[in-house]
Parts: sequence; structure tokens; C-alpha cells
Amino acid sequence: MLDPDKEQLREALASAKQIEASLRERLREQDLVLGGLEALQGEEDPAALQARVFDLLSRSVAFNLALVIEPEGEGFVCTAATDPAAVGARWPGGGFFSRVAHGRAAVVPDNRRVPEWAQCESLSPLPGAGIYAPILAASGPGLLVLCCHQPGAYSARDGALVSRLSLLVSQTLAAAQRRRLSEAARSADMARQAAVEASEAKSRFLANMSHEIRTPLNGVTAVADLLAMTDLAPRQQEMAQLIAQSGRMLERLLNDVLDFAKIEAGQLDIECEPFDLEPALHAMIDLFTAKADAKGLTFRANIAPAAAGAFAGDSLRVRQILGNLLSNAVKFTEAGEVSLDVSAQDGPEDSLITLRVTDTGCGFTVERGARLFDRFEQGDDSMTRQFGGTGLGLAISRSLAEMMGGAITWRSTPGQGSTFEASFRARRLRDAGPAITEANAPPRPQDLSVLVVEDNPNNRRIVAMVLDLVQAQATYAENGQEALDVFEPGRFDIILMDLQMPVMDGLSATRRIRELELAAAAAPIPIIALSANAMTHHVAEALAAGATAHVAKPILPARLIQTMIDLVQDGPAPTAVKAAG
Repeated sequence: MLDPDKEQLREALASAKQIEASLRERLREQDLVLGGLEALQGEEDPAALQARVFDLLSRSVAFNLALVIEPEGEGFVCTAATDPAAVGARWPGGGFFSRVAHGRAAVVPDNRRVPEWAQCESLSPLPGAGIYAPILAASGPGLLVLCCHQPGAYSARDGALVSRLSLLVSQTLAAAQRRRLSEAARSADMARQAAVEASEAKSRFLANMSHEIRTPLNGVTAVADLLAMTDLAPRQQEMAQLIAQSGRMLERLLNDVLDFAKIEAGQLDIECEPFDLEPALHAMIDLFTAKADAKGLTFRANIAPAAAGAFAGDSLRVRQILGNLLSNAVKFTEAGEVSLDVSAQDGPEDSLITLRVTDTGCGFTVERGARLFDRFEQGDDSMTRQFGGTGLGLAISRSLAEMMGGAITWRSTPGQGSTFEASFRARRLRDAGPAITEANAPPRPQDLSVLVVEDNPNNRRIVAMVLDLVQAQATYAENGQEALDVFEPGRFDIILMDLQMPVMDGLSATRRIRELELAAAAAPIPIIALSANAMTHHVAEALAAGATAHVAKPILPARLIQTMIDLVQDGPAPTAVKAAG
């Protein structure tokens, strides 16, 4: 007869051993999960992360195929597997997979009973058991699937274990997503840095190109202008004018390229200064009236009374837009007329000004018109060969109009002509006083003392020819240091300062001159930055350094003289600066 007490003790001992075994198994599972998570921390490559997870799973559960299935659109896709051929397999949404993904793990004795396997064209189910556990993928709820060749090989306990271990998969997918996002961020930062460096290199190239082209161009156009002012035979006068016109054309092409580059880089600024609209437009009207007359065309211009008066805006860019529109109209019209109509509509804060240019030229189709405002486009190749040009004028004009709050529209009929309307906004000045207009013949003061700071001997000679026109007395320095050596407050009436020079550049010399004037309590002398560095930031740098005005090379003799006269007569303070040219 068994002792009841001993029997109870044996049962208690057996129960304790079962509990101990269960706890040991649970601790092993936890150690596996924690160890797996710790092992994954130092891994960087997402593919290696997933391979390590599959290896950790294989230490606890036997399987012939392991799959990670993530949601994609309306269905599921295999994103990782122990068999590379399984990656990319797709299943429809809904059904068993969706229930597991949004629920709990399931153990299936025979995979062929799962409906989704029959709907997967690229992957056949293994003839055996399967464990399906939910995971959290980057794109939403997914599945971890383990398949074994032996039917009924997995128990509920195996399913519970795999469900716990699915945390490893979710952690891996999250880590992989973080790695991908981090890599994408690094790539984006590198691309941004490369774009910044490329933009800076482009700006440096454009600045150098502008300077290097303008310097020899100054010797062509300025000398041609000066030559045309001398007593020449009619044939010689015609040749001098032809040289000057060709130089201006080359300068315009250069300006188009630089302007478009600045627009693309977001570096072109719109000025807001007082100007009289009608005189500003007449400069372009007179120019293209002569060009239309040369082709036998009738040119008509009408400026409505509402468009007369003073406005605050960028008159240079307004003339640039009008010049591009009139240039195209005259260029593409062989017979008939070109007309310009200017109107203005006042609003509560500003005025909408419209420039309408109409011609009786060749016209174009809607399809070609849609391409006209693309860069380097001119309707078709035959126009490019016949008429030339960069194809940048309209693209630049549209950008300028939009920057000034307007737009450019068009309508055209092939063989009958075209109409372009450019609009922009400007603030009307009610009490602006008399408008300043450009003089046809600048005054010729006597005994004007000028310090010319220029390192290029050809440019010094050109400036000397301009100063001879007003009988000015010139002193020359080849760099900023030489200028400082000869400078004394009150000695000169005006300084013409190049910017890019050896030994000491023009910006440094200008700052030093302003310091010397301040120390001597002397009145500031007008300093004109006379430079081939003519981009917007170059002008801003010159004015910030203390220059009173900026005149770009190639020099227009009349413009330089007029700027000098204005500064000497007006005597502006260093803070009251303006850009000329």
C-alpha cells in the first residue's frame, strides 16, 4: 500500500519539475529574443539583418522555408526569404493572410489548405505544415511564415514561440527602414551639397566669363563709339558704326546668357526705383523705329494717357522686355507694320501696365507657340538658321514679367502675324517731381580732376579717350595700392575704380579711401566702380564697399560722362548710392 504522503510529494515534485522546465523554456525563449535583439543592434546592412534573424529562428524552430510578407497596395508581397526565388512573390489581399496579419499566430497542418497559396502564380506551397505569425512591417501589418516539409510538424507551442520571435522580425524591419531613411537622408544631403557646390562653381564660372569677355569687348565697342565721334569720311563712319553695333549685339547675347543663368539660380533681383515710363519706353521705340524703317516697315507706337507719369519699378527690366518683344516683331516681319500699344490700369496699391506688340509677320502655330518660351527655342530650326539668336529672349522676358507681378500672353495666325502682351505691376508716384531724362549731349566741364585706377593698359587708354572728350585732367594708378599712394582728400573730383586688380583690389581700395576721408573729416569723393564684374552681386559688393555708382564694361562713353557729371554736380553722400549702366 502506497503512502499517501509520499505519493503527494512525488506528484508535487513532478509538477515542480514541469514548472521548472516550462520556466526554463520560457527563459530560453526570452534569452533568444533579447540576445537576438542585442545581436541586431550593430548590424547596418538590411539584408544582413534579415539573414541573421532567419538564423536565430532556425535555432528554435526547424523549417525548410521562411518568408517575410509585407502589405503592398491591395495585396501582399514577399520582401525577404531563405530562398531568393521566393522574393517578389505576390498574393491578393483579404482572406487568411489578412486575418493573421491583423490578428494572432496560426499553425496550419497542411499549407495546401491555405487559399492564398493557390492564388500565387510564382510560388507553390510546400507539401507540409506552416506557422503564420503577424509582424509589423514598414508598410503595415504583415506576416512571418515558416514552412516544413512534414505535415503536422508544428504544435501550438511552436506557434506561440514563433509569435514571440516575430518581434525580432518587426525589430529588423524597423531597423532596416531606419537604415534606408538614414541612407536616403545622407544621399539627399550629399546631393544638396553637390548642387550647392555646382551652383557656386557655375556662379564663379559665369563671373569669370563675364569679366573675361567684357574686358576685350570694352576695347571694341568703346573705341568704336569714340571713333564714330571723330571727323570721319562717310564710308569710315559707316564702318565704325557697324563695329559698334556688332559689339552691342555681342554684349546683348552675353547679357541674355548671364540673365538666364541668374534667373535659374534665383539670383536676379528686381529693382524698385522712380522712373518716368514714357521716356523710358521711348529709348526702345526710337531704336526699333529706325530698324523698322530700314526694312521698309511701318512702325506705330501709342502710349495711353493713363500710362504717362512716374512709377516705382525696374525701368531697365521693362525696357529689356519691350526690347525683346519689338526685336522679334521686327525680325520676323518682312512686310506690313509693327505696332506698340501701352496701357495702364490703376489699382488700390499699384498699376497694371500692359505692353502690346502686334506685327504682320510670319506668325506661328499653337504647337510652336507652346515652345517659344522654352529656353533656346525659336519656333523651328529653319528660323534659327534664317534669323539667328540664342532663343533666350522670350524665356527671360516671361520670367522678368512674372517677377514683376505680371505675365506674357500671345496669339498668332500663321502667315498673318502675331500679338504679344507683356504685363507688369509698378507703383504710381503721384508727386514724383520732374522726371530725369538722358541728355543727348552731355555737358563738357573744364578742368575735372579724375583718378583712374585700372590695371589693363588698353582699358586705361580707352578711359583716357573718354576723358579727353570733356577735357578732364587724369591721374593713373595700376592697382589699389598705387591709388592710395597718390590719394589725398580733396585732391580729385572723382575716382574711376576698377574692381579686379593685382596687389590690392578695387573693393579694398575703396574701403580704405572712405576710412581716410572719415579720419580727415573730409567730404566723400564720388567713386565710380568701373568694372567688367557686372553681375548683380558684384554691383552690390561695390556699393557696400563705399562706391557711389557702378558702370559696367563695355563702356558707353556718353553714359560714363553723364554719370560723372551727375555725381560731381549733385555731390551725393556715400550712403546715397545708385547703380549706373
